[in-house]
Amino acid sequence: MKKILLLIATAALLMGAIACGEDEPGTRARSVFTVNTPMINHMVNTTNGEVLGLSNTRNTLVLDTAKHTATLDLTYNDGTEKTISIQGITATPKRLGFYELTAAGNVELKSFKGYVDFDEGSMRYTYTTIDGIRIISTTSEVFFLKTNNVITYDDTTETTTMDNTMYQFNIEPTTSKATIKVAGILHAKDWKYFINMTASGVPITVTNNGFTIAGNNLTTSSIYRTPTDSITGATTQKTDKYPFKTFNATIDLINDHLDATFMMGASATVVATGRTYPDYTAY
Repeated sequence: MKKILLLIATAALLMGAIACGEDEPGTRARSVFTVNTPMINHMVNTTNGEVLGLSNTRNTLVLDTAKHTATLDLTYNDGTEKTISIQGITATPKRLGFYELTAAGNVELKSFKGYVDFDEGSMRYTYTTIDGIRIISTTSEVFFLKTNNVITYDDTTETTTMDNTMYQFNIEPTTSKATIKVAGILHAKDWKYFINMTASGVPITVTNNGFTIAGNNLTTSSIYRTPTDSITGATTQKTDKYPFKTFNATIDLINDHLDATFMMGASATVVATGRTYPDYTAY
């Protein structure tokens, strides 16, 4: 299941090129790719526990899909902007377009791990600098594809249980706000299957392991599936009649975990838990 966004143009192009590179590993020119990606940094000082917050950044990855190696320039700002260059990264393919990144010792880092996922247009790097700054660098779209959802209603409608509803949080560090996107969820009482529900401008609070995103009476723009209209042929409808009356999500970047509770309109309460990937659980 793809995230609800247009994949980064570079990543989309790379996906086709990477497939060619892996089919023809001897073709060096088609197997080495450079990706200069805008990302966000979540920063914590591990020596005193201080949460340093979120900031925009840009990291540069050079990936050799034939040799399964990579180099990476990581940029962060702890008062002054700094860049750490990592050589000799092992890029282990886990599935088409997905590479797990591991590195041996580096004089500027205590630890490093990461991945790049060209299929979903996502990258994540977790590292701790030698002076104890732990940084989790992600694309601004933090998403969860593997989720369990329990939906209860304010009447005798039977409780709904759903797997694999998708949650995406588009993070904006400069405003400390997020756009929430929920895809593939049923409101059984009202006989509506929502293809997506979107709420914007939701406040972010940064925590030691990630952040919380919470708000009340959030206006949503939603698309739900309907029986085919025999006249117009329409199979979907738009609505703003299902606000998130309450919404509270805790996102743990360290343990790759989502806990969310929210109300769809005035009559359905959703409790959701999940992780990023259904088929790769190391992050």
